[in-house]
Amino acid sequence: MRAYCWIAVLLASTGLAVDDYSLPGINSDEILMPVNVWGEVRNPGIHMVPWDSDLRDALSAAGGPTSSADLSSVKIVLQGINMEYDLSDYLDGEGAPLPGLEPDATVYVSASSYEWWKDVVDFSYKILVMANVILLMSRT
Repeated sequence: MRAYCWIAVLLASTGLAVDDYSLPGINSDEILMPVNVWGEVRNPGIHMVPWDSDLRDALSAAGGPTSSADLSSVKIVLQGINMEYDLSDYLDGEGAPLPGLEPDATVYVSASSYEWWKDVVDFSYKILVMANVILLMSRT
């Protein structure tokens, strides 16, 4: 993929018409790169994003985070280097600038740590409703 990108850059810098050349995977003047986005996003998988994309672009390509996503610890792997980014601080206007991504970068959005409490409360509520129904039916 990188070889094709360098060819496109060379063609653009020499002034040759890019329309005369066909590069696989490129449908426009914009060079795209694959990024892996997994975890609590609406459409996890491999997404093609513009070459100069950052974390926001990758999450947008994946449909955005789900309601159970923990944005305070988004994990990013770039060329074997693991890093963690606090996107919630950035969204509050207090965080560091968004990290840029490279081809084949991996972004993982984990689930919120309190998410399992929602499941416990929901399950308990359903048990109580069923117990009420059984109690009401036994009285008649």
